[in-house]
Amino acid sequence: MLSLLLFAVGALAHQNFHQFWVNGVSPGYQTCIRMPPSNNPVTNVQSNDITCNVNGNIVPSSVAVCSAKAGDTIKVQWDSSTHPGPITHFLYGPVSNAQQATGVGSWFKINELDYTNGEWANQVMEAQNMTYEFKLPAKLPSGDYLLRSEMEALHASQTIDQTQFYIGCAQLRITGSGSSCSPKIQLPGAYKDTDPNIYIPNFYYGFDPTTFTAPGGPVATCT
Repeated sequence: MLSLLLFAVGALAHQNFHQFWVNGVSPGYQTCIRMPPSNNPVTNVQSNDITCNVNGNIVPSSVAVCSAKAGDTIKVQWDSSTHPGPITHFLYGPVSNAQQATGVGSWFKINELDYTNGEWANQVMEAQNMTYEFKLPAKLPSGDYLLRSEMEALHASQTIDQTQFYIGCAQLRITGSGSSCSPKIQLPGAYKDTDPNIYIPNFYYGFDPTTFTAPGGPVATCT
C-alpha cells in the first residue's frame, strides 16, 4: 500500500512545459512547443531524449515557429511540482529552419535558477503560478532556435540514473545582431549520471544546496 501511495504521489508531481510569453504576450497554450507524449521524466542522460524529451528529435516538426527578438523577456509556465530542483534554459542555433532542427548537438545555457533565499526554483515558481521569467541574451545572431526549458527534480538523486529531468523545447525565430555565444555543450554528452549535480547520495542527509549549480556548464556570454 505504501509503495502504491508513493508511486501515486510521484506521478502527480510529474510535469510538462505548456506555455510561454514573449514580452507579456503568449502565442497560445502549447503553441510553438514540441510536446512529449506524456509527463514522465527523462532519466537516461545519455539518450537523445535529454535534448527535447521523448519524440522531441523527430523532424520535420509540425509545430509552429514563434517570433522573438534578442533581449526579449520570456516567461515560461510549467505544471505544478513539489520536487526540489533548478530550472535552466538553453538555446540551440541559429539554424535556417527550427522545424528541421533535431536538437542533437551544440547548446548554450542562457539562464538558470538553482537554490536561492532558502528555496529551490520549483518553490519560487509555485509562488507565482508555476511561471518563471528570464531574458534572451541581448546579442544573438538572427535565425531560428530551439529554446530548451529544463526542470531537474532531485528528490531521487541519491540513486544513480534516478534523477528526473523534465524538458520542453519551443521553436523560436529570433531577430538579433550578435555574432556568437560561448561556451557550448553537447547534448547528449555533457551530462553524466555520476556528475555531482545529478547524483547526490547525501541529498537529504547533509547536502548543502547553496553549493549547487545546475548541469550544463556556465551561462554563456554572447557577443
